[in-house]
Amino acid sequence: MSTIIDAVEPLQIKEIVYRKLRDALVEHEFPPGASLREVTLSARYGVSKTPIREALVRLEHDGLVEVAPYRGARARVYSIGDARELFAARGILERECVRMVAASQDGRLDQLRKNVEATRTALDAGDLAAAGIGLDEFDDIMFSALDNHMLGELVDRLSLHLRRLGKIGAGQRRFEDSLAQHSAIVEAIASGRADAAIEVLDSHLASVLDAQIAELSAAAAEG
Repeated sequence: MSTIIDAVEPLQIKEIVYRKLRDALVEHEFPPGASLREVTLSARYGVSKTPIREALVRLEHDGLVEVAPYRGARARVYSIGDARELFAARGILERECVRMVAASQDGRLDQLRKNVEATRTALDAGDLAAAGIGLDEFDDIMFSALDNHMLGELVDRLSLHLRRLGKIGAGQRRFEDSLAQHSAIVEAIASGRADAAIEVLDSHLASVLDAQIAELSAAAAEG
């Protein structure tokens, strides 16, 4: 269990608490629908209720936390509509990223190729945690091609939700499929076929979205 060091300045404590709670939500340490009680979180992180309360306000703004009157805060539950909107936004941005990577000579393609190789090594070793990180980093490399400060906050927020949503039903088979599609995107870009890379990207996003919808539907049926 993580605690906040008492010697840290108050403003730093607020930021640390926010980031720790944000990361815990993304990693499903608090799964969708989990109650987020201030007293419990205060004990978990070793701080007063004030930075916890402020962190929950920020996380509600981020869309990671839901606050209902008389019920308190809970980890956000995604709907199928939420998933569709997230992937629609992702598709718009990543298609442009593919075009930019294909048109540039800045070494980003090499980064993508090395990422695919490292993720392949992790999957072959059965290290799903490392493989999941690798798959997320592929998207980070792609998004970095935008190099647009105005889009930076949007991309950061979108990435948080995509990673959190992606934890639902994640496993070896889906990782294998995603990695194969990442590899095909890289090879299409490398061969100068940006349009082909976008076609693979669209197929990849559609398949992942279908898997997410299936998981959300199953969770809703159980609930």
